[in-house]
Amino acid sequence: MSANPLSPTPPSSATLASAAIVDGDVEVTFSGSTLRSRFSPFWLRDHCHQPESLHPETLQRQVDTFAIPVDIAAERVVVEAGGSALRIVWRHDQSTSVLPADFLRLIALTEGRERAPRRELWDHAAMQGRFPTVPFAEVMDTDAGLLRWLELVDTHGFAMATGAPATTDATKAIAQRVGYIRETIFGGFWDFSANLAFKDTAYTPVAIGPHTDGTYSIDSPGYQMFHCLQHDGSGGENTLVDGFKVADTIRRTDPAAYAALTTTKVPAHYLGDGVHLRAEHEIIALDADGEPRQVAYNNYDRAPFRLPNGRMAEFYRALKLWDRLVNDPGYEVAFKLTPGSVLLFDNWRTLHGRRAYTGFRRLCGAYLNKEDFDSRVRVLRSKVK
Repeated sequence: MSANPLSPTPPSSATLASAAIVDGDVEVTFSGSTLRSRFSPFWLRDHCHQPESLHPETLQRQVDTFAIPVDIAAERVVVEAGGSALRIVWRHDQSTSVLPADFLRLIALTEGRERAPRRELWDHAAMQGRFPTVPFAEVMDTDAGLLRWLELVDTHGFAMATGAPATTDATKAIAQRVGYIRETIFGGFWDFSANLAFKDTAYTPVAIGPHTDGTYSIDSPGYQMFHCLQHDGSGGENTLVDGFKVADTIRRTDPAAYAALTTTKVPAHYLGDGVHLRAEHEIIALDADGEPRQVAYNNYDRAPFRLPNGRMAEFYRALKLWDRLVNDPGYEVAFKLTPGSVLLFDNWRTLHGRRAYTGFRRLCGAYLNKEDFDSRVRVLRSKVK
């Protein structure tokens, strides 16, 4: 899986060693590095950091991109402020643009794109005895503890916070440490038992196979939190499967099935409770680097659709392989959530399920948005040294 050069941000206080106009572009080098990068004049003018071009408080672009001459050219370039900035004088009007060395280095390294975080793929054997866990108090009381917990979720697709008070207030508080709670047809923060309050198997005591939530949502919930507050009975073990690990297995062993799973948009729907939700997702969606970005699988909610017969047969073959692997105990971890242990997992990566149970079981939790989780991690990384 790809590393993420934007998270954490590459080391600050880069310094420019040189700048020169080369074939109309501006080429820069950096002190103590072999890194060399060329920038087009139009791009440099569009990304000027002077206050009249980039608002110093909102960091929103103020330069009129569409007024920049198509043939804009640099008359001269100067490395200034001890190498901390590049100043460009523009030929057409003698105006200047200034860009920080840190910013230029970041773009030179990443092209301004955020890549997937560091991930450790896992199966049953790899996860034995090494559940990613952080104490609840550490998550709640320190930014470093919260960051460590969220980075474990980024790395493994899930993590536990242990030692939490077995209350809805404590669970809601740790959810809100990450971001605001997402409202869905199920409400915001949940506190439920097997009462069939909604037309969903989660509100029954029957077994639920591995799946992701919200396949019928255009923007499926990014993260999910569970805390079992009470269970007077037997069974009810929770199960997790690393969908990216299963995807990697299929990619290596059955390229045709992988192609079907990464290119076929599968519709899903939710019918009942006065709503009719519908969305389409690939079971394995890829990012711009060709790496898995999201898995979306819930055979319970798959809506009717048809492909040409040959493609339909290949899709069913791939779907059967996917379902066999996500239900293979070799890819699964199973555990019983108990009062005091809060589970947070990536709903775009980790499939979850539940064994059937008897007795009374009370669960609480919430959905969190993908962008809010990612934002929290970026902010924490900028604060925690």
